[in-house]
Amino acid sequence: MEIEDAILNLMKLLSEISIDQPYLGTSISVDSSESTPIYYEEEIGKCSPFSDFGYLDSSSRIINVKGANIYIASLYANDSGRHVLIPLDASFPFLAIKANGTVIQKVKSTMSVVRTENVNGVAYTPDYKDDNIPDELRISLENYAINNSNSDVMIVDGPIFPGPYIQMVGEPYKSAFEKLTLERKTDKIVGIVKRLNFTRKLSREEEISKKYPDLIKSGVTDDVLVFEMGKGKDPYVTPIYKEEIEIGGKKFVRFMSYVKVRDSVFRVESKDKELLCRGVETALLNSSIRGIPTFIEVADKISRKLSASTFLLSFVYAKSLIGVNYDDWNRYKEATQDLGD
Repeated sequence: MEIEDAILNLMKLLSEISIDQPYLGTSISVDSSESTPIYYEEEIGKCSPFSDFGYLDSSSRIINVKGANIYIASLYANDSGRHVLIPLDASFPFLAIKANGTVIQKVKSTMSVVRTENVNGVAYTPDYKDDNIPDELRISLENYAINNSNSDVMIVDGPIFPGPYIQMVGEPYKSAFEKLTLERKTDKIVGIVKRLNFTRKLSREEEISKKYPDLIKSGVTDDVLVFEMGKGKDPYVTPIYKEEIEIGGKKFVRFMSYVKVRDSVFRVESKDKELLCRGVETALLNSSIRGIPTFIEVADKISRKLSASTFLLSFVYAKSLIGVNYDDWNRYKEATQDLGD
């Protein structure tokens, strides 16, 4: 099925069964801080960058129509030269819908490319938190690309264990994220995490907390700490730190280093210290003028353009068949800008 056919069919279906219903609005989860300690492991050694690797990123958007919220996800992966673009066609679910039980059942019975429930079979009814649905949808796309990759190593834009801090998440979201995470093949992936202005992992490391007590007390985030640690050095790479986490009753170890290049700071992580080291070298070798690895910027831009174009197509059909709201017009402007950048 083509993208346009999938979206048009969904909008036509919704126009028949939910046009007289009110807008659902959006419900957002309360953000929770991580509390897992990290430990100094060792200084990062010398190693070679990857000669061949894959990379990927995903993007998502939401559109509100009468009686339903529709979520759109996209993904771009370069699998060692093989390009994976979702939704280039509609063979893998790239849409999700939140609505009442009647709408959910109708969509579920007629449209296989639209997710109506989480991986544990919990329906996306009006009480399901909206920010969790696109997260689940993006992770499922990433898992599909990672688990079917032919690359020796895949570098993902984001953490190797995706989703929120699971220990602070309630049900039915916790078990859904746990299942999605455990489905991911993590032995051959490296994660690059760019958004560090909300994370405070480094402040939980014993020696760092002793060296920068005033900064730690002020609640400083990881990006600010790395700038302080690497003052006068460019590029700067921290030692390797270790974090032990539990997901779905299984224990994992994640190794990480922070990298400062010019005005940017990002975290590189992997389950394997050798992959971590080579991931750091690869990121440094390919840093853009902003300091972020160029391949991550490429994947980010293409995935956003894919989701933007899909949103605009959805918006056109929704506007004519069902109706859109004020927030959708703002998202329309944002998608138009993303598509033009």
